[in-house]
Amino acid sequence: MKIKCLGILLVVAMCMTGCGKNSTDEAGVANEGKATSEKNTTNEQDTMSEVKSERDKFDVEAEFPDLRIGDTVCVATSGVEEPYQYKLTLNSVEYADGEINGFPADSDSEGFIVIDITLEGVGPDVSYGIVFSQMYIDGFQFYPEHQSEYSLNTFSNPDEILSKGDKVTGRIALMWVKDNLVVEKSGVLTTQYAYTVDESEIKDYIPGQQ
Repeated sequence: MKIKCLGILLVVAMCMTGCGKNSTDEAGVANEGKATSEKNTTNEQDTMSEVKSERDKFDVEAEFPDLRIGDTVCVATSGVEEPYQYKLTLNSVEYADGEINGFPADSDSEGFIVIDITLEGVGPDVSYGIVFSQMYIDGFQFYPEHQSEYSLNTFSNPDEILSKGDKVTGRIALMWVKDNLVVEKSGVLTTQYAYTVDESEIKDYIPGQQ
């Protein structure tokens, strides 16, 4: 009888030991997984901070090919004495089908791509003509002087100046089709950037908006 009871106690003790080990192992795996997840999150945050830090630098030789709507980029363009410097944010991209504020599109374009941007002057003074020079959608350049025809007046004067401390939000349009597209600035002696825009991100332009 004593031997039988002793055997039962040994079996119970072994079960308890085994269960305790499994619980410990599971807890260790869970903690390891949590630590790995936190490390990955930290690495992603560090990478994003590094990318943002790079975009905060003014450099005529800098290239930023992976921008999206909402991103801000620091732009430097070679000037007479020192580089023109300003910040540009692409707030949204819109489409005017067939015409824009009464001005018709041609048969090849079908409509107008309208970009809503914010410019912040850092200095020295820079004209809108220089800001939009070498700025394209798929190789076709924006021209401020065409904007008055489209009744878009914010950036319609290429000689108007963006001074240090100025912050201006407005729209500029280009006759084009509604599709996936890239809004970019490319050329020599200027920061090069490219905003990739999916067709699903393009909103409808509301007539009259500046």
